[in-house]
Formats: sequence, C-alpha cells, structure tokens
Amino acid sequence: MNRLDALCARHRRLDRMIDTCRAPGRQEEMKLLKRLRLRLKDRISLLQRRGMAAG
Repeated sequence: MNRLDALCARHRRLDRMIDTCRAPGRQEEMKLLKRLRLRLKDRISLLQRRGMAAG
C-alpha cells in the first residue's frame, strides 16, 4: 500500500468515526475529527497534484 492509499484509508476511517460522533455530548470530539479529516484531505490533494505533475 502506498502513501496515498494509506491516507485515503485513514480518511475513510475518520468519516466513519465522525458518523458515530453525532451525539450531543460528543461535539468536541467530532470537531477534532473533522479537523483531522480536513488536514488529511489537504495532504491527499497535494500528493495527487504532485503525482499528476510528475506523470
């Protein structure tokens, strides 16, 4: 598994975790997970752009 695949898998896991954090008492945890997911999305996009530029 390459780095991009690993990041995409981690992004999917965070999506599932966020879906389970919908309870009112877990809003802070959900915010943290969403921030992590956004950072991962940015890294994935960067790697994809670099791959396209190199290819």
